[in-house]
Amino acid sequence: MLRYDNYFIPKTLKEYFELTTKVKDCRIVAGCTDILPWAREGRGGEVFLKNVVDVSRIKELNVFNFGTKKILLGAATNYQKLFLDKKIRKSLKVLPQVSVWFADDQIRELATLGGNIVNASPAGDGMPALLTLNTNVTIAKFKNKKIIKEKMPLEKFVRGRNKVALKNNDILVNFEVENTDGYGACFEKVGHRRSLVISTVCVSSLVKLNNNKFQDIRVAVGGVCEVPTRLSKTEKFLKGKSIDENNIYAASMLDLDVIKSRSRREYRKEVLQNFIIRSILKSLGKNNVEETIQRFDNKVKSQMESTYV
Repeated sequence: MLRYDNYFIPKTLKEYFELTTKVKDCRIVAGCTDILPWAREGRGGEVFLKNVVDVSRIKELNVFNFGTKKILLGAATNYQKLFLDKKIRKSLKVLPQVSVWFADDQIRELATLGGNIVNASPAGDGMPALLTLNTNVTIAKFKNKKIIKEKMPLEKFVRGRNKVALKNNDILVNFEVENTDGYGACFEKVGHRRSLVISTVCVSSLVKLNNNKFQDIRVAVGGVCEVPTRLSKTEKFLKGKSIDENNIYAASMLDLDVIKSRSRREYRKEVLQNFIIRSILKSLGKNNVEETIQRFDNKVKSQMESTYV
């Protein structure tokens, strides 16, 4: 059971900093989708938080601005909005795909994009997709009685397992992502169960074509290393090359050393390679994805058999 003495709901950053400067021992929450299950009897037992500060109503954390090149998403944007919004479905195609895997409708209505990133879980679904969107984050600090905002790349904001660039009462405000209208997109994920899956491996891909060549390609992975990361070797190899199955297969083997998990390494390696291939092919709009992967598998088996003959 979760209990608390005070539950505060500031409406602006000014209110938030005034509150958290005066009131100590605060727990900052947004959707509470992690705290409530943890506090449920039988999981976390009796949980007491003296002061809870709910930031989900802060105006600056709920921005939603679309530009032709950049799009601003407030940190309090929930995953259901990412799933349903028509503008997002057109210009940020990968985010609805992340959302449909994220959880069920009830959890998506509460879970926030900012909360998912601030948790900095290696298995978090949001970060690989945001990495492929070349995301910058804005954080707000309170210094000398002034609110100071600082922008930084997402990969610098997340610094390790459950570690982010926030100190004291700093707060994540928004995400500035690239408008990827015209890109194909895909998000692939696997876990230990079929519903409400926690990622064992997840991959996000974005692809833009020009004259049957990869004009731009972005691939990021999560679940296999401490911090989700872009697959730079894969991207560099494919950029400018023709849309060819052999090129895609060759690229899929270049970044498998990114896996840092101590368990099930061979399984993760096989899944990651297949996900890289699958996500790129789906981003290209290919319909024969499974047949292509099976053909690659047969090719590998044939090579292995000839080696041992």
